[in-house]
Amino acid sequence: MCVRDRFYRLCFIITVGVCLYKLLFSRSTHVVVHLKGIASLSKINLKLVQVQVFFRHGARTPLHYIKSSLADCVWTPDSTKDAPETVIPIEHVDIFDQTPVDEDTVDLTYKPYKLPGGESIGMLTTVGQKELYQLGIRLRKEYAGADNLISDPVNLAEIQVRSTRVGRNIKSLRSLIAGMTEGHVEKPLVIPTMRFEEDVLFPNTQTCPWLKKMFIEGTEELKTCPGLSTLKKKLREALRVDHLIDELEDEEGKESRDCQVYYVRDDYIARKHNNFPLPPTLSALDPEVDHFSAVELLSELLGARRNWTANLDVNIGPVLHIILSKIRAYADIPPLQLMAVHDSTLLPLLCALDCCDEIWPPFGADIIFEIYSQTSGSSVSEFLGPVKDTNFTSNDNIDSKIDWTTDILDNLWVRVRYLGKGQPLASLWNLPESVHRMTGSNEFIPLRYVVQKLTPFALSLTDYRIKCQSLMDDAEPAGKIHGAKNL
Repeated sequence: MCVRDRFYRLCFIITVGVCLYKLLFSRSTHVVVHLKGIASLSKINLKLVQVQVFFRHGARTPLHYIKSSLADCVWTPDSTKDAPETVIPIEHVDIFDQTPVDEDTVDLTYKPYKLPGGESIGMLTTVGQKELYQLGIRLRKEYAGADNLISDPVNLAEIQVRSTRVGRNIKSLRSLIAGMTEGHVEKPLVIPTMRFEEDVLFPNTQTCPWLKKMFIEGTEELKTCPGLSTLKKKLREALRVDHLIDELEDEEGKESRDCQVYYVRDDYIARKHNNFPLPPTLSALDPEVDHFSAVELLSELLGARRNWTANLDVNIGPVLHIILSKIRAYADIPPLQLMAVHDSTLLPLLCALDCCDEIWPPFGADIIFEIYSQTSGSSVSEFLGPVKDTNFTSNDNIDSKIDWTTDILDNLWVRVRYLGKGQPLASLWNLPESVHRMTGSNEFIPLRYVVQKLTPFALSLTDYRIKCQSLMDDAEPAGKIHGAKNL
């Protein structure tokens, strides 16, 4: 026994010693000190010069209604009343000519569909407004203040915003700014939008009908998706229904088949966020539902899984081009860029960044691009070599070309955060070990790698329309296929 005890004691001492050695020595040259607006890394120092935030709206009324005898809900207009703290003056204008948008033309897709209680589908709830107000408070804490990205109190002149022409997004953006400013704004917040039928901030079948082909391919593959049919069976049992039926669906034959899992998630996650009772066994299925819902939507948007990456350009090509264009213009535009988008934007964007966990983004989810300027240390070209060619754009997409300079590619660094957490892009993208040695982190990467990664899929509005039209010219008609129904 004594010998064995001594052996265990010796093993313990050795283990502790190894851990202390790694802590004191192995990491001594890999220190990351991230203060407000400043990142002090192993061998370089960075200063925050731009932040782009792509965020999903807050909790809303559901887009789908899957009835169950175990639980029901009543969505009255009271559930969508404005929370007083989120109300600030806004001016909703067209992005092209800056003319006021007639609010009676907004949400025409949703207003005709009424839920039990009388409220329309897809409306931002009071709870959702408060969620985005809190996101605004968080962004202020992280990016406002002395020596940080923007001033505190927050000055609207330092912020540029954009939204889809969807009421819940416009109100979410308003609520976020109210949270950042504590409701103190000197003038109305100007919110530019595009016509819903032309918008490119999400995969839009009206803008690019080719996406209907992706829907057909993706839904066909989903029929053989392992685990999906099993989950639907579990959901039927949890809801005590014969079929998962969307009561708002107007397609023939819906009573004899199951709707998508994300329809069920859409309904019951909206109920959960707004404190309606749920069937008792449903919450146990949340992890599976969140995963398979994301897989369903990605398949409907991007087609067969093997083609997800190849189809990113016709899904979010314009969004990627916006991101890169804003980085290129960082010195000439407001430093904080806010974009009110949708789950159908965030999921493909995460795929483009190779950090998609295939879990549905929650209400108020945010992807943040932090852009840093290097202030000290060896330049990127010194430890990686110079960029051989600054033209990363295909000759087929001339209008999408962005004029990158070697100075910008050498000087700027990027960090991506999702749900507040830095993403380890240096590891996910298998970047050279020299990058990690310079930073001591797997989250900060040279801009050149972001440009190389996203440019093949980034399309200007002009090139996007040309590509979608050329694809449609060669395609067979898709009939009455509607595409993904998450909007």
